[in-house]
This record gives sequence, C-alpha cells and structure tokens, in this order.
Amino acid sequence: MLERRARQLPSEYQKKVLDYIDSLLLDIQKENILKPNFSWAGGLSDVQEDVFSLQKKALLWRDTNKVSD
Repeated sequence: MLERRARQLPSEYQKKVLDYIDSLLLDIQKENILKPNFSWAGGLSDVQEDVFSLQKKALLWRDTNKVSD
C-alpha cells in the first residue's frame, strides 16, 4: 500500500518520503539503544557479604590486580 501510494508522488516528494522513513527508523534504533537493561539485577544475591566489605575488596582488587577473600 505504501509503495503504491509513493509511486503516485512526484520524484521530489518520493525522496522526502524516503528521508522521513529513514528518520523514523533511526528514532526506533535510538529508543532501543537508550532503554535500560536490568538483566544484571540480582546478580550478587548469592553473596553473603555486606556492601562495605565488597567495596573494600573492590578497592583492593583495583589497586593490586589480585583477587583474594
């Protein structure tokens, strides 16, 4: 249906229709990129340590490149 109607337009308007469709497709891509993904939520639920001890370990790991308990 869209193609049939677009063919009835003069070539300059066909170009505008194509540009508009491209802009809509870009908007859809941007929406998909910007939507937050919370798949990480609950990833540390099995860890039995409190937040502060995890922060201390993260600092140690960052500064020494060693992982220890």
